[in-house]
Amino acid sequence: MDAVVLSIGTELVDGHLTDTNATFLAQELASLGIRLQWVTQVGDELDTIVRVLRRAWEDATLIVTTGGIGPTEDDLTREAIATLLDEPLTVDPELAERIRAFFAARGLVMPERNVKQAYRIPSCEPLPNPIGTAPGWFVRRDQHVIVSMPGVPREMMRMWREQVVPRLLPLLGGGVIRFRTIRTIGLGESLVEDRLHDLITRNMPRVATYAKDDGVYIRISVQADDEATARRLLAETEREIHQRLGQHVYGTDDTTLGAAILEPLAAASWSLALVEQGNGGRFTALLAEEPAASHCLRQALVLPEPLPTGPSLREHAHQSAQAARAATGADCAGVIAVRFGASETVDRTPGEAVFVLLTPQGASEREHTLVTHPQEFRRRVTLWAAEFFLFALREAAAPARGSSATSA
Repeated sequence: MDAVVLSIGTELVDGHLTDTNATFLAQELASLGIRLQWVTQVGDELDTIVRVLRRAWEDATLIVTTGGIGPTEDDLTREAIATLLDEPLTVDPELAERIRAFFAARGLVMPERNVKQAYRIPSCEPLPNPIGTAPGWFVRRDQHVIVSMPGVPREMMRMWREQVVPRLLPLLGGGVIRFRTIRTIGLGESLVEDRLHDLITRNMPRVATYAKDDGVYIRISVQADDEATARRLLAETEREIHQRLGQHVYGTDDTTLGAAILEPLAAASWSLALVEQGNGGRFTALLAEEPAASHCLRQALVLPEPLPTGPSLREHAHQSAQAARAATGADCAGVIAVRFGASETVDRTPGEAVFVLLTPQGASEREHTLVTHPQEFRRRVTLWAAEFFLFALREAAAPARGSSATSA
């Protein structure tokens, strides 16, 4: 099966929004073994959308659209698909009632213009949207499939996984398709690909890598005749990846980097006092948004960049860690200290970062220097710090976890 992805919305064409939906769908289609022919963005103009849909109809058997199914006059995806297929648009009373109920559950009255979102054509199967007002469409016509989903990424992703993929699977030859995402840190995408080269180049299970802000993700896709076989293939591939990448794996599927860092603390029943200087609180935010932070994070201080006078940044970081542990009584103390030097241009600013971790097992430290824009340096510092604290806490907490298991 070949596919085309259309992202609809003038805000995309104007460059006001980044088309993250197309990136997500390209990865998902590849995981399903569907060949993506092309991707494009289209503004909110009916004639243009219809013209692009006609070209997509000629090039592919699966057309996936996102956006343009809201309640406003410039939401024209439904009208464009109806025009393409020469089918009438009518209001589906059941859909209209669902939308009214969505508003009522939130203590609101549905604006009459939202009735537009209940329009459908005869060949359309409506797709439920439990977290939004816009139902999707699943259209089958003349050996083609057209999928229309909301442009809001959260709504689109959920609809794709819960509604669209189960409807596509029978068209792909049946069987069971299962996915798993392995999250890694501390290795670049090219190095991950080198270590997994034979897994990536084989046909099944499919393995693909994606560089993300919090590391490199590895997506495993399995197609099998039954659930048991699919699970076995997933487990075997995941085990092989773990063996090759070792400590660089920090989680699977929805595991966040912050949760992975806090996990050794929680397992050892340790608390952490954190001091972050000159980094804008980026690392603190990474931890603070996790549920485990309420138990593990004793205190977090976000401070401005240390003054250039006084002790070296390394000495300053160690002193700050000792002071934080003494003041809070925490089991562990961590410091992220960032300092910038003078530069003639902002893009060539020398940056220095020092990480220090004190635990009941001892002290760990790491230093980084780089000449770049301060914003880029802070972005990297956050990722470097995450890697440092993850590995150091795992190593330090291992004996404590072992003794806890023995005493239990």
